[in-house]
Amino acid sequence: MRPLFQKARISGSGVAFAAGLAAVLLGLALLMAVINESEYQRQQTRELETQAQIVAASVAPALMFYNNANAQEYLDALQANPAIAAAAVYDVSGRRIAAFHRPGRDPPPATFSPEPPRQRGRLITSSTTVERDGAPLGAVLLQTEVESALQRAARYAAIGIVIVLAALVIVVLGLAQGALRTANAELARRADELSRTNARLSREIAERQKAESALAHAQKMEAIGQLTGGVAHDFNNLLMVISSGLRLLETRDDEKKRAAIVTAMQQAVERGANVTKQLLAFSRRQKLSPEVTLVQERLANLRPLLERSLREDITLRFDFHDADVAVKVDPGQFDLAVLNLAVNARDAMPKGGDLVVRVEKIVEAGQAMAAVSILDTGSGMSPEVRARAFDPFFSTKETGKGTGLGLSQVYGFALQSGGRCELESELGRGTKVTMLLPSTHEAPVRPGAPAKVESGGAGAILMVEDDDSVSAMVGEMLTDLGYQVVHVANAQDALKKLADGASAVDIVFSDIIMPGGMSGIDLAREVKRRRPDLPILLTTGYGGHEELETHDFPVLRKPYNREELSAALARVTAH
Repeated sequence: MRPLFQKARISGSGVAFAAGLAAVLLGLALLMAVINESEYQRQQTRELETQAQIVAASVAPALMFYNNANAQEYLDALQANPAIAAAAVYDVSGRRIAAFHRPGRDPPPATFSPEPPRQRGRLITSSTTVERDGAPLGAVLLQTEVESALQRAARYAAIGIVIVLAALVIVVLGLAQGALRTANAELARRADELSRTNARLSREIAERQKAESALAHAQKMEAIGQLTGGVAHDFNNLLMVISSGLRLLETRDDEKKRAAIVTAMQQAVERGANVTKQLLAFSRRQKLSPEVTLVQERLANLRPLLERSLREDITLRFDFHDADVAVKVDPGQFDLAVLNLAVNARDAMPKGGDLVVRVEKIVEAGQAMAAVSILDTGSGMSPEVRARAFDPFFSTKETGKGTGLGLSQVYGFALQSGGRCELESELGRGTKVTMLLPSTHEAPVRPGAPAKVESGGAGAILMVEDDDSVSAMVGEMLTDLGYQVVHVANAQDALKKLADGASAVDIVFSDIIMPGGMSGIDLAREVKRRRPDLPILLTTGYGGHEELETHDFPVLRKPYNREELSAALARVTAH
Protein backbone atom coordinates (compact mmCIF):
# COMPACT_ATOMS: atom_id res chain seq x y z
CA MET A 1 0.00 0.00 0.00
CA ARG A 2 1.41 3.42 -1.02
CA PRO A 3 1.86 6.09 1.66
CA LEU A 4 -0.95 8.54 2.15
CA PHE A 5 1.06 11.52 0.90
CA GLN A 6 1.53 9.80 -2.48
CA LYS A 7 -2.25 9.58 -2.83
CA ALA A 8 -2.96 13.16 -1.68
CA ARG A 9 -4.36 15.64 -4.20
CA ILE A 10 -3.80 19.19 -2.96
CA SER A 11 -6.90 21.36 -3.01
CA GLY A 12 -6.73 24.30 -5.53
CA SER A 13 -8.72 26.59 -3.25
CA GLY A 14 -6.27 26.00 -0.44
CA VAL A 15 -3.29 26.97 -2.62
CA ALA A 16 -5.07 30.08 -3.95
CA PHE A 17 -5.94 31.19 -0.46
CA ALA A 18 -2.34 30.69 0.70
CA ALA A 19 -0.96 32.60 -2.33
CA GLY A 20 -3.38 35.47 -1.76
CA LEU A 21 -2.48 35.67 1.89
CA ALA A 22 1.24 35.71 1.00
CA ALA A 23 0.67 38.56 -1.53
CA VAL A 24 -1.21 40.61 1.06
CA LEU A 25 1.61 40.03 3.52
CA LEU A 26 4.22 41.22 0.99
CA GLY A 27 2.12 44.32 0.10
CA LEU A 28 1.78 45.23 3.74
CA ALA A 29 5.52 44.77 4.14
CA LEU A 30 6.25 47.21 1.26
CA LEU A 31 3.79 49.77 2.63
CA MET A 32 5.37 49.52 6.06
CA ALA A 33 8.83 50.00 4.46
CA VAL A 34 7.70 53.22 2.68
CA ILE A 35 6.11 54.59 5.84
CA ASN A 36 9.17 53.67 7.86
CA GLU A 37 11.51 55.38 5.36
CA SER A 38 9.45 58.60 5.36
CA GLU A 39 9.40 58.63 9.14
CA TYR A 40 13.13 58.00 9.16
CA GLN A 41 13.79 61.08 6.98
CA ARG A 42 11.52 63.26 9.10
CA GLN A 43 13.33 62.11 12.21
CA GLN A 44 16.68 62.96 10.64
CA THR A 45 15.37 66.44 9.73
CA ARG A 46 14.14 67.06 13.26
CA GLU A 47 17.40 65.89 14.74
CA LEU A 48 19.32 68.22 12.35
CA GLU A 49 17.08 71.19 13.33
CA THR A 50 17.71 70.48 17.00
CA GLN A 51 21.45 70.25 16.37
CA ALA A 52 21.35 73.63 14.47
CA GLN A 53 19.61 75.29 17.42
CA ILE A 54 22.24 73.92 19.79
CA VAL A 55 25.06 75.25 17.57
CA ALA A 56 23.30 78.64 17.30
CA ALA A 57 23.18 78.94 21.08
CA SER A 58 26.85 77.97 21.29
CA VAL A 59 28.17 80.48 18.70
CA ALA A 60 25.96 83.40 19.84
CA PRO A 61 28.74 84.83 22.11
CA ALA A 62 31.29 84.56 19.28
CA LEU A 63 28.99 86.50 16.91
CA MET A 64 28.20 89.04 19.62
CA PHE A 65 31.91 89.81 20.04
CA TYR A 66 32.88 89.23 16.38
CA ASN A 67 35.16 86.39 17.39
CA ASN A 68 35.36 84.41 14.19
CA ALA A 69 38.06 82.09 15.54
CA ASN A 70 35.85 81.05 18.45
CA ALA A 71 32.99 80.32 16.04
CA GLN A 72 35.34 78.15 13.96
CA GLU A 73 36.33 76.22 17.08
CA TYR A 74 32.68 75.38 17.71
CA LEU A 75 32.27 74.13 14.13
CA ASP A 76 35.47 72.10 14.32
CA ALA A 77 34.04 70.40 17.37
CA LEU A 78 31.05 69.31 15.25
CA GLN A 79 33.35 67.23 13.06
CA ALA A 80 33.28 64.60 15.80
CA ASN A 81 29.65 63.91 14.83
CA PRO A 82 29.78 61.73 11.64
CA ALA A 83 26.16 62.62 10.83
CA ILE A 84 27.16 66.25 10.01
CA ALA A 85 28.37 66.53 6.39
CA ALA A 86 28.96 70.33 6.42
CA ALA A 87 28.40 73.36 8.71
CA ALA A 88 28.75 77.14 8.50
CA VAL A 89 28.22 80.27 10.63
CA TYR A 90 27.07 83.52 9.00
CA ASP A 91 27.06 87.03 10.43
CA VAL A 92 24.04 89.33 10.46
CA SER A 93 24.73 90.38 6.85
CA GLY A 94 24.64 86.75 5.68
CA ARG A 95 28.39 86.51 5.06
CA ARG A 96 30.13 83.25 6.01
CA ILE A 97 32.60 83.71 8.86
CA ALA A 98 33.31 80.04 9.78
CA ALA A 99 32.73 76.68 8.04
CA PHE A 100 33.83 73.07 7.51
CA HIS A 101 32.83 70.26 5.10
CA ARG A 102 33.69 66.63 4.69
CA PRO A 103 36.13 65.63 1.98
CA GLY A 104 34.43 65.12 -1.34
CA ARG A 105 31.59 67.51 -0.43
CA ASP A 106 30.93 71.00 -1.69
CA PRO A 107 31.63 73.73 0.89
CA PRO A 108 28.66 75.68 2.26
CA PRO A 109 27.69 78.77 0.24
CA ALA A 110 29.61 81.99 0.93
CA THR A 111 26.40 83.87 1.66
CA PHE A 112 23.21 82.53 3.09
CA SER A 113 20.00 83.55 4.75
CA PRO A 114 17.88 81.20 6.94
CA GLU A 115 15.22 79.13 5.13
CA PRO A 116 13.06 76.06 5.96
CA PRO A 117 14.73 72.63 5.89
CA ARG A 118 15.04 71.10 2.42
CA GLN A 119 16.41 67.96 0.80
CA ARG A 120 18.28 67.87 -2.47
CA GLY A 121 19.32 64.44 -3.56
CA ARG A 122 20.88 62.75 -0.56
CA LEU A 123 21.67 66.10 1.19
CA ILE A 124 19.36 67.58 3.86
CA THR A 125 19.94 71.24 4.78
CA SER A 126 18.68 72.91 7.96
CA SER A 127 19.35 76.47 9.17
CA THR A 128 18.39 78.68 12.07
CA THR A 129 18.80 82.33 13.13
CA VAL A 130 21.22 83.23 15.93
CA GLU A 131 19.62 85.82 18.22
CA ARG A 132 20.46 87.60 21.44
CA ASP A 133 17.66 89.24 23.42
CA GLY A 134 15.54 89.24 20.26
CA ALA A 135 18.23 90.94 18.18
CA PRO A 136 19.53 88.87 15.19
CA LEU A 137 23.27 88.15 15.30
CA GLY A 138 23.61 85.85 12.30
CA ALA A 139 22.70 82.32 11.16
CA VAL A 140 23.87 78.69 11.39
CA LEU A 141 23.65 76.15 8.53
CA LEU A 142 23.99 72.36 8.97
CA GLN A 143 23.90 69.69 6.29
CA THR A 144 23.58 65.87 6.70
CA GLU A 145 23.59 63.07 4.16
CA VAL A 146 20.88 60.39 4.05
CA GLU A 147 21.61 56.69 3.47
CA SER A 148 22.36 55.39 0.01
CA ALA A 149 20.03 52.92 -1.69
CA LEU A 150 22.50 50.15 -0.95
CA GLN A 151 22.54 51.06 2.75
CA ARG A 152 18.75 51.13 2.81
CA ALA A 153 18.61 47.74 1.13
CA ALA A 154 21.06 46.38 3.69
CA ARG A 155 18.96 47.85 6.50
CA TYR A 156 15.76 46.26 5.17
CA ALA A 157 17.36 43.01 4.01
CA ALA A 158 16.83 41.07 7.24
CA ILE A 159 13.23 42.24 7.53
CA GLY A 160 12.64 41.36 3.88
CA ILE A 161 14.05 37.88 4.37
CA VAL A 162 11.76 37.31 7.37
CA ILE A 163 8.75 38.53 5.38
CA VAL A 164 9.59 36.30 2.41
CA LEU A 165 10.07 33.31 4.70
CA ALA A 166 6.75 34.07 6.35
CA ALA A 167 5.08 34.17 2.93
CA LEU A 168 6.72 30.84 2.06
CA VAL A 169 5.53 29.35 5.37
CA ILE A 170 2.00 30.48 4.58
CA VAL A 171 2.17 28.88 1.14
CA VAL A 172 3.58 25.66 2.63
CA LEU A 173 0.87 25.66 5.30
CA GLY A 174 -1.72 26.08 2.60
CA LEU A 175 -0.27 23.13 0.73
CA ALA A 176 -0.13 21.12 3.97
CA GLN A 177 -3.73 22.02 4.78
CA GLY A 178 -4.86 20.72 1.42
CA ALA A 179 -2.84 17.55 1.90
CA LEU A 180 -4.25 17.17 5.40
CA ARG A 181 -7.82 17.43 4.18
CA THR A 182 -7.09 14.78 1.59
CA ALA A 183 -5.40 12.58 4.21
CA ASN A 184 -8.34 13.05 6.58
CA ALA A 185 -10.71 11.94 3.85
CA GLU A 186 -8.52 8.87 3.25
CA LEU A 187 -8.39 8.13 6.98
CA ALA A 188 -12.16 8.48 7.25
CA ARG A 189 -12.53 5.99 4.39
CA ARG A 190 -10.13 3.57 6.06
CA ALA A 191 -11.86 4.05 9.43
CA ASP A 192 -15.14 3.12 7.77
CA GLU A 193 -13.49 0.01 6.29
CA LEU A 194 -12.03 -0.83 9.72
CA SER A 195 -15.43 -0.40 11.35
CA ARG A 196 -16.98 -2.80 8.85
CA THR A 197 -14.10 -5.24 9.42
CA ASN A 198 -14.56 -5.02 13.22
CA ALA A 199 -18.26 -5.66 12.83
CA ARG A 200 -17.50 -8.73 10.72
CA LEU A 201 -14.93 -9.95 13.28
CA SER A 202 -17.43 -9.39 16.11
CA ARG A 203 -19.95 -11.54 14.29
CA GLU A 204 -17.32 -14.23 13.71
CA ILE A 205 -16.25 -14.09 17.39
CA ALA A 206 -19.87 -14.38 18.50
CA GLU A 207 -20.36 -17.38 16.22
CA ARG A 208 -17.15 -18.94 17.53
CA GLN A 209 -18.25 -18.37 21.13
CA LYS A 210 -21.53 -20.08 20.33
CA ALA A 211 -19.63 -23.00 18.85
CA GLU A 212 -17.30 -23.17 21.87
CA SER A 213 -20.27 -22.97 24.22
CA ALA A 214 -21.94 -25.81 22.35
CA LEU A 215 -18.70 -27.82 22.52
CA ALA A 216 -18.32 -27.10 26.26
CA HIS A 217 -21.93 -28.15 26.79
CA ALA A 218 -21.30 -31.35 24.85
CA GLN A 219 -18.16 -32.04 26.92
CA LYS A 220 -20.10 -31.34 30.11
CA MET A 221 -22.83 -33.73 29.06
CA GLU A 222 -20.18 -36.31 28.21
CA ALA A 223 -18.63 -35.83 31.67
CA ILE A 224 -22.03 -36.11 33.32
CA GLY A 225 -22.68 -39.29 31.32
CA GLN A 226 -19.38 -40.77 32.50
CA LEU A 227 -20.13 -39.67 36.06
CA THR A 228 -23.63 -41.12 36.11
CA GLY A 229 -22.43 -44.35 34.52
CA GLY A 230 -19.54 -44.89 36.91
CA VAL A 231 -21.17 -43.59 40.10
CA ALA A 232 -24.49 -45.33 39.34
CA HIS A 233 -22.65 -48.59 38.79
CA ASP A 234 -20.74 -48.28 42.08
CA PHE A 235 -23.74 -47.19 44.13
CA ASN A 236 -26.02 -49.80 42.58
CA ASN A 237 -23.52 -52.44 43.68
CA LEU A 238 -23.46 -50.95 47.18
CA LEU A 239 -27.25 -50.75 47.33
CA MET A 240 -27.40 -54.35 46.11
CA VAL A 241 -25.17 -55.45 48.96
CA ILE A 242 -27.20 -53.56 51.56
CA SER A 243 -30.59 -54.54 50.13
CA SER A 244 -29.61 -58.20 49.86
CA GLY A 245 -28.07 -58.10 53.32
CA LEU A 246 -31.25 -56.74 54.89
CA ARG A 247 -33.34 -59.48 53.29
CA LEU A 248 -30.86 -62.16 54.31
CA LEU A 249 -30.87 -60.91 57.89
CA GLU A 250 -34.60 -61.63 57.99
CA THR A 251 -34.04 -65.26 56.99
CA ARG A 252 -30.84 -66.17 58.81
CA ASP A 253 -30.79 -67.33 62.43
CA ASP A 254 -27.13 -68.31 62.52
CA GLU A 255 -25.30 -65.55 64.40
CA LYS A 256 -22.06 -66.08 62.46
CA LYS A 257 -23.82 -65.73 59.13
CA ARG A 258 -25.72 -62.70 60.39
CA ALA A 259 -22.42 -61.14 61.54
CA ALA A 260 -20.82 -61.81 58.14
CA ILE A 261 -23.79 -60.17 56.40
CA VAL A 262 -23.56 -57.12 58.66
CA THR A 263 -19.82 -56.87 57.99
CA ALA A 264 -20.41 -56.92 54.21
CA MET A 265 -23.06 -54.24 54.56
CA GLN A 266 -20.70 -52.07 56.62
CA GLN A 267 -17.97 -52.44 53.97
CA ALA A 268 -20.47 -51.35 51.30
CA VAL A 269 -21.27 -48.24 53.32
CA GLU A 270 -17.55 -47.47 53.66
CA ARG A 271 -17.07 -47.85 49.90
CA GLY A 272 -19.92 -45.42 49.31
CA ALA A 273 -18.37 -42.98 51.74
CA ASN A 274 -15.06 -43.24 49.85
CA VAL A 275 -16.76 -42.36 46.55
CA THR A 276 -18.25 -39.30 48.25
CA LYS A 277 -14.83 -38.34 49.59
CA GLN A 278 -13.40 -38.59 46.07
CA LEU A 279 -16.05 -36.20 44.77
CA LEU A 280 -15.44 -33.71 47.57
CA ALA A 281 -11.66 -33.98 47.27
CA PHE A 282 -11.77 -33.18 43.57
CA SER A 283 -14.04 -30.17 44.13
CA ARG A 284 -11.72 -29.16 47.02
CA ARG A 285 -14.78 -28.81 49.26
CA GLN A 286 -13.69 -31.59 51.58
CA LYS A 287 -12.60 -30.07 54.88
CA LEU A 288 -9.21 -31.55 55.64
CA SER A 289 -7.82 -32.30 59.08
CA PRO A 290 -4.09 -31.86 58.53
CA GLU A 291 -1.65 -33.57 60.88
CA VAL A 292 2.13 -33.82 60.85
CA THR A 293 2.76 -37.14 59.14
CA LEU A 294 5.99 -39.04 58.45
CA VAL A 295 5.65 -39.99 54.79
CA GLN A 296 7.81 -43.15 54.73
CA GLU A 297 6.32 -44.43 57.96
CA ARG A 298 2.78 -43.81 56.71
CA LEU A 299 3.48 -45.60 53.44
CA ALA A 300 5.04 -48.55 55.27
CA ASN A 301 1.90 -48.89 57.39
CA LEU A 302 -0.18 -48.65 54.20
CA ARG A 303 1.73 -51.44 52.47
CA PRO A 304 -0.55 -54.35 53.53
CA LEU A 305 -3.60 -52.51 52.13
CA LEU A 306 -1.74 -51.75 48.87
CA GLU A 307 -0.72 -55.40 48.50
CA ARG A 308 -4.33 -56.54 48.97
CA SER A 309 -5.43 -54.02 46.31
CA LEU A 310 -2.95 -55.35 43.72
CA ARG A 311 -2.92 -58.64 41.86
CA GLU A 312 -0.38 -61.40 42.37
CA ASP A 313 1.26 -60.67 39.00
CA ILE A 314 2.20 -57.13 40.14
CA THR A 315 5.38 -56.63 42.16
CA LEU A 316 5.22 -53.83 44.76
CA ARG A 317 8.48 -52.14 45.67
CA PHE A 318 9.23 -49.21 47.96
CA ASP A 319 12.08 -46.86 47.03
CA PHE A 320 12.90 -44.42 49.85
CA HIS A 321 15.96 -42.30 48.94
CA ASP A 322 16.10 -40.20 52.10
CA ALA A 323 15.35 -40.30 55.78
CA ASP A 324 11.75 -39.98 56.87
CA VAL A 325 10.29 -36.62 55.77
CA ALA A 326 7.44 -34.93 57.61
CA VAL A 327 4.50 -33.26 55.84
CA LYS A 328 1.33 -31.67 57.20
CA VAL A 329 -1.57 -33.38 55.45
CA ASP A 330 -4.84 -35.12 56.16
CA PRO A 331 -3.65 -38.72 56.76
CA GLY A 332 -6.87 -40.31 55.52
CA GLN A 333 -6.88 -38.30 52.31
CA PHE A 334 -3.16 -39.07 51.83
CA ASP A 335 -3.88 -42.80 52.13
CA LEU A 336 -6.80 -42.49 49.71
CA ALA A 337 -4.65 -40.62 47.16
CA VAL A 338 -1.91 -43.26 47.27
CA LEU A 339 -4.50 -46.05 47.04
CA ASN A 340 -6.17 -44.38 44.04
CA LEU A 341 -2.81 -44.10 42.27
CA ALA A 342 -2.02 -47.73 43.02
CA VAL A 343 -5.40 -48.93 41.70
CA ASN A 344 -4.95 -46.87 38.51
CA ALA A 345 -1.48 -48.37 38.06
CA ARG A 346 -2.91 -51.86 38.60
CA ASP A 347 -5.57 -51.33 35.92
CA ALA A 348 -2.87 -50.05 33.50
CA MET A 349 -0.96 -53.36 33.87
CA PRO A 350 -3.50 -56.06 32.86
CA LYS A 351 -0.67 -58.53 32.20
CA GLY A 352 1.25 -57.71 35.36
CA GLY A 353 4.31 -55.59 35.96
CA ASP A 354 6.15 -53.54 38.56
CA LEU A 355 4.75 -50.81 40.80
CA VAL A 356 7.23 -48.58 42.64
CA VAL A 357 6.40 -46.19 45.47
CA ARG A 358 9.21 -43.63 45.63
CA VAL A 359 9.85 -40.82 48.12
CA GLU A 360 12.47 -38.09 47.54
CA LYS A 361 13.34 -34.77 49.12
CA ILE A 362 13.63 -31.81 46.75
CA VAL A 363 13.93 -28.04 47.16
CA GLU A 364 11.97 -25.58 45.00
CA ALA A 365 12.38 -21.80 45.43
CA GLY A 366 13.78 -22.32 48.91
CA GLN A 367 10.89 -24.60 49.96
CA ALA A 368 11.66 -28.19 50.93
CA MET A 369 9.20 -30.61 49.35
CA ALA A 370 8.41 -34.30 49.66
CA ALA A 371 8.03 -35.89 46.21
CA VAL A 372 5.80 -38.97 46.54
CA SER A 373 5.76 -40.84 43.22
CA ILE A 374 3.87 -43.91 41.98
CA LEU A 375 5.56 -45.52 38.95
CA ASP A 376 4.18 -48.37 36.87
CA THR A 377 5.31 -50.34 33.82
CA GLY A 378 1.85 -50.30 32.25
CA SER A 379 0.47 -49.24 28.91
CA GLY A 380 1.05 -45.51 29.45
CA MET A 381 -1.03 -42.64 28.06
CA SER A 382 -1.29 -40.91 24.71
CA PRO A 383 -0.77 -37.10 24.65
CA GLU A 384 -4.54 -36.60 24.30
CA VAL A 385 -5.34 -38.78 27.32
CA ARG A 386 -2.47 -37.25 29.33
CA ALA A 387 -3.84 -33.75 28.71
CA ARG A 388 -7.21 -34.72 30.26
CA ALA A 389 -6.03 -37.16 32.92
CA PHE A 390 -6.92 -34.84 35.84
CA ASP A 391 -10.24 -33.72 34.34
CA PRO A 392 -13.30 -34.52 36.46
CA PHE A 393 -15.04 -37.79 35.56
CA PHE A 394 -12.65 -38.43 32.65
CA SER A 395 -11.86 -42.13 32.33
CA THR A 396 -10.58 -44.45 29.61
CA LYS A 397 -12.27 -47.38 31.29
CA GLU A 398 -15.52 -48.83 30.08
CA THR A 399 -18.73 -47.33 31.39
CA GLY A 400 -19.47 -48.79 34.79
CA LYS A 401 -15.84 -49.72 35.43
CA GLY A 402 -14.87 -46.46 37.14
CA THR A 403 -16.06 -42.98 38.10
CA GLY A 404 -13.10 -41.06 36.67
CA LEU A 405 -12.46 -39.50 40.09
CA GLY A 406 -9.25 -41.27 41.12
CA LEU A 407 -6.72 -38.85 39.64
CA SER A 408 -9.10 -35.95 40.31
CA GLN A 409 -9.03 -36.78 44.02
CA VAL A 410 -5.22 -36.91 43.95
CA TYR A 411 -5.07 -33.57 42.16
CA GLY A 412 -7.52 -31.90 44.55
CA PHE A 413 -5.80 -33.33 47.65
CA ALA A 414 -2.37 -32.09 46.52
CA LEU A 415 -3.69 -28.57 45.85
CA GLN A 416 -5.55 -28.41 49.16
CA SER A 417 -2.39 -29.49 50.95
CA GLY A 418 -0.40 -26.59 49.48
CA GLY A 419 1.38 -28.62 46.81
CA ARG A 420 0.75 -29.82 43.30
CA CYS A 421 0.53 -32.94 41.18
CA GLU A 422 2.68 -33.85 38.14
CA LEU A 423 2.14 -36.52 35.50
CA GLU A 424 4.65 -38.17 33.15
CA SER A 425 3.53 -40.87 30.74
CA GLU A 426 4.21 -42.30 27.27
CA LEU A 427 2.41 -45.00 25.37
CA GLY A 428 4.06 -48.35 26.04
CA ARG A 429 6.49 -46.92 28.61
CA GLY A 430 4.42 -46.65 31.77
CA THR A 431 3.27 -43.76 33.92
CA LYS A 432 4.69 -41.73 36.79
CA VAL A 433 2.42 -39.62 38.99
CA THR A 434 4.09 -37.40 41.61
CA MET A 435 2.53 -35.56 44.53
CA LEU A 436 4.75 -32.64 45.62
CA LEU A 437 3.88 -31.79 49.23
CA PRO A 438 5.53 -29.05 51.35
CA SER A 439 7.61 -30.54 54.16
CA THR A 440 7.51 -29.27 57.73
CA HIS A 441 9.91 -29.14 60.66
CA GLU A 442 7.13 -29.82 63.15
CA ALA A 443 7.36 -33.06 65.06
CA PRO A 444 4.51 -35.57 64.62
CA VAL A 445 2.20 -36.07 67.58
CA ARG A 446 2.27 -39.68 68.59
CA PRO A 447 -1.18 -40.88 69.65
CA GLY A 448 -1.44 -42.09 73.19
CA ALA A 449 -3.73 -44.75 74.46
CA PRO A 450 -7.22 -44.16 73.11
CA ALA A 451 -9.54 -42.62 75.64
CA LYS A 452 -12.35 -44.90 76.66
CA VAL A 453 -15.66 -43.62 75.47
CA GLU A 454 -18.72 -44.62 77.38
CA SER A 455 -21.15 -46.50 75.21
CA GLY A 456 -24.14 -45.00 76.91
CA GLY A 457 -25.34 -41.47 77.51
CA ALA A 458 -27.91 -39.65 79.56
CA GLY A 459 -30.09 -36.63 79.08
CA ALA A 460 -32.40 -35.23 76.43
CA ILE A 461 -31.23 -34.51 72.90
CA LEU A 462 -32.97 -32.04 70.60
CA MET A 463 -32.39 -33.65 67.17
CA VAL A 464 -32.94 -31.29 64.20
CA GLU A 465 -33.19 -33.32 60.97
CA ASP A 466 -35.48 -32.74 57.97
CA ASP A 467 -35.05 -36.24 56.44
CA ASP A 468 -37.53 -38.62 58.09
CA SER A 469 -35.57 -41.79 57.19
CA VAL A 470 -32.34 -40.39 58.64
CA SER A 471 -34.10 -39.07 61.76
CA ALA A 472 -35.73 -42.46 62.37
CA MET A 473 -32.45 -44.39 62.20
CA VAL A 474 -30.44 -41.80 64.15
CA GLY A 475 -33.22 -41.60 66.73
CA GLU A 476 -32.94 -45.38 67.24
CA MET A 477 -29.17 -45.12 67.71
CA LEU A 478 -29.58 -42.29 70.23
CA THR A 479 -32.21 -44.26 72.12
CA ASP A 480 -29.88 -47.28 72.20
CA LEU A 481 -27.19 -45.02 73.63
CA GLY A 482 -29.51 -44.05 76.49
CA TYR A 483 -30.63 -40.59 75.36
CA GLN A 484 -34.15 -39.19 75.29
CA VAL A 485 -34.82 -37.83 71.79
CA VAL A 486 -36.94 -34.80 70.87
CA HIS A 487 -37.16 -34.52 67.07
CA VAL A 488 -37.97 -31.39 65.02
CA ALA A 489 -37.65 -30.90 61.25
CA ASN A 490 -36.15 -27.40 61.03
CA ALA A 491 -34.30 -24.65 62.91
CA GLN A 492 -37.42 -22.53 63.54
CA ASP A 493 -39.18 -25.40 65.33
CA ALA A 494 -36.02 -26.09 67.33
CA LEU A 495 -35.94 -22.50 68.63
CA LYS A 496 -39.60 -22.74 69.55
CA LYS A 497 -38.91 -25.93 71.54
CA LEU A 498 -36.10 -24.21 73.40
CA ALA A 499 -38.23 -21.09 74.02
CA ASP A 500 -41.34 -22.77 75.43
CA GLY A 501 -39.34 -24.80 77.95
CA ALA A 502 -41.84 -27.66 77.81
CA SER A 503 -39.08 -30.18 77.15
CA ALA A 504 -35.77 -30.13 78.97
CA VAL A 505 -32.87 -30.18 76.47
CA ASP A 506 -29.31 -31.16 77.39
CA ILE A 507 -27.76 -31.33 73.91
CA VAL A 508 -28.63 -29.90 70.47
CA PHE A 509 -27.78 -32.27 67.59
CA SER A 510 -28.54 -30.61 64.24
CA ASP A 511 -28.00 -31.19 60.55
CA ILE A 512 -26.37 -28.22 58.78
CA ILE A 513 -28.22 -28.13 55.45
CA MET A 514 -31.94 -27.66 56.09
CA PRO A 515 -34.92 -25.97 54.42
CA GLY A 516 -36.55 -22.82 55.76
CA GLY A 517 -33.75 -20.30 55.16
CA MET A 518 -31.93 -21.03 58.44
CA SER A 519 -29.02 -23.47 58.45
CA GLY A 520 -27.77 -25.57 61.31
CA ILE A 521 -24.86 -23.14 61.75
CA ASP A 522 -27.33 -20.23 62.06
CA LEU A 523 -29.26 -22.28 64.62
CA ALA A 524 -26.09 -23.09 66.58
CA ARG A 525 -25.14 -19.41 66.76
CA GLU A 526 -28.60 -18.40 67.94
CA VAL A 527 -28.66 -21.20 70.56
CA LYS A 528 -25.20 -20.17 71.77
CA ARG A 529 -26.42 -16.59 72.10
CA ARG A 530 -29.48 -17.66 74.14
CA ARG A 531 -27.89 -20.50 76.14
CA PRO A 532 -24.10 -20.32 76.05
CA ASP A 533 -23.71 -23.43 78.23
CA LEU A 534 -25.83 -25.75 76.06
CA PRO A 535 -23.64 -28.31 74.15
CA ILE A 536 -24.09 -28.29 70.35
CA LEU A 537 -23.07 -30.96 67.82
CA LEU A 538 -23.56 -30.42 64.06
CA THR A 539 -23.60 -33.04 61.31
CA THR A 540 -23.51 -32.97 57.50
CA GLY A 541 -22.78 -35.12 54.49
CA TYR A 542 -22.05 -32.06 52.31
CA GLY A 543 -18.62 -30.48 52.05
CA GLY A 544 -19.42 -27.36 50.03
CA HIS A 545 -21.03 -25.04 52.57
CA GLU A 546 -19.03 -21.79 52.75
CA GLU A 547 -19.60 -21.38 56.48
CA LEU A 548 -18.09 -24.79 57.29
CA GLU A 549 -14.64 -23.18 57.37
CA THR A 550 -15.63 -20.17 59.50
CA HIS A 551 -17.47 -21.52 62.56
CA ASP A 552 -16.19 -23.08 65.78
CA PHE A 553 -18.81 -25.79 66.33
CA PRO A 554 -17.86 -29.52 66.21
CA VAL A 555 -19.10 -31.37 63.12
CA LEU A 556 -19.77 -35.12 62.77
CA ARG A 557 -19.44 -36.16 59.13
CA LYS A 558 -22.02 -38.44 57.53
CA PRO A 559 -22.11 -41.37 57.25
CA TYR A 560 -21.29 -42.31 60.84
CA ASN A 561 -21.93 -45.38 62.97
CA ARG A 562 -23.20 -45.81 66.49
CA GLU A 563 -19.75 -45.74 68.07
CA GLU A 564 -18.71 -42.55 66.21
CA LEU A 565 -21.96 -40.84 67.24
CA SER A 566 -21.47 -41.85 70.89
CA ALA A 567 -17.86 -40.60 70.90
CA ALA A 568 -18.81 -37.25 69.33
CA LEU A 569 -21.62 -36.66 71.87
CA ALA A 570 -19.30 -37.58 74.71
CA ARG A 571 -16.71 -35.03 73.50
CA VAL A 572 -19.15 -32.12 73.29
CA THR A 573 -20.62 -32.84 76.72
CA ALA A 574 -17.16 -33.15 78.26
CA HIS A 575 -16.21 -29.55 77.39
